[in-house]
Amino acid sequence: MERVCVFIDGNNFYFGLKRNNRVTRVDYYQLSLALTGPDRQLVKTYYYNVAYDKDLVPDKAKTQMSFLDSLDKTPHLELRLGRLYTTSDGRVHEKGMDVLFASDLVFHAAKKTFDTAIVVTEDGMYSSALENVKDFGRHVEIATFQDHQSRELVKAADLRIPLDSVLDKYSSKIFPPEVDDNPGNKAERVERVQKSLKK
Repeated sequence: MERVCVFIDGNNFYFGLKRNNRVTRVDYYQLSLALTGPDRQLVKTYYYNVAYDKDLVPDKAKTQMSFLDSLDKTPHLELRLGRLYTTSDGRVHEKGMDVLFASDLVFHAAKKTFDTAIVVTEDGMYSSALENVKDFGRHVEIATFQDHQSRELVKAADLRIPLDSVLDKYSSKIFPPEVDDNPGNKAERVERVQKSLKK
């Protein structure tokens, strides 16, 4: 059976979802299964993003921590983090994520971890890494939104997966319903609505 690894550029995917007016709360295991398909074996998902520095931006770091914790509980997913740094002019930049992403792709191709890599990104800078993966005799598929495709990535890949179609077809699994952690809140909301109707 064909072995598949999924490589997700987390920040890029998040902004693609927002740009296309989609829910950003995603079950990454179900997304990976949907991209892999029923006739192939999902070996692992590698999810890449940058971590906020709790000393520089404590509020954002705290919010992000719960998301990263949920990723740690996702089956067959390995979290790979770069970091953010602040320049002297106060601007915040990513550091290390792009190198980590590209080097992991090529490393696992050379190690024969997968037969096919499915890469979720719109960043054309990874096109040379895709070519290197193919040089090792592996296949590469690129999953992109219809409204933003990198010509270099599409050209370097063996196949383009229309991300919009996958998200639409498996939306009930990929986008889980919101869970209310406090059941009392729902009862309180119902009571408030009922009172407002009586007025």
